[in-house]
Amino acid sequence: MTMREAACACGDFRLTLEGEPILVSACCCTRCQRRTGSFFGVTVYFRPAQLVRREGAASTFHRPGSTIFQFCPRCGSSLLWELDDDEPIIGVAGGAFADPTLPGPHRMTHTGTGHPFVTSPRGIPVYEGPPPE
Repeated sequence: MTMREAACACGDFRLTLEGEPILVSACCCTRCQRRTGSFFGVTVYFRPAQLVRREGAASTFHRPGSTIFQFCPRCGSSLLWELDDDEPIIGVAGGAFADPTLPGPHRMTHTGTGHPFVTSPRGIPVYEGPPPE
């Protein structure tokens, strides 16, 4: 079984996940832009049971009505989030894996609020707003 490790910038907050992600999504919404400090965010989704090890302390930020973010209190890297959703699923920051074998995005969302120079990888579905679920 594949084991994947995600870590914050300083390495104090680490996650080990087992198996392949259920979805990798790139998002150009303004909330992801602000959360990452980049032009888009990449979230790698897993089932909670796939999280086999967690190391280090985390601080949390609850965006009302949507998501609980966990980030490193030392370096501030956003690493893990839980969606306020009926289906138990966790999101992990794509760049935290530093793993060239991690699958690329399966889709790109909220391109309507994206910067015009950001393009999606060839052959994936692109949504101007949220994807149909």
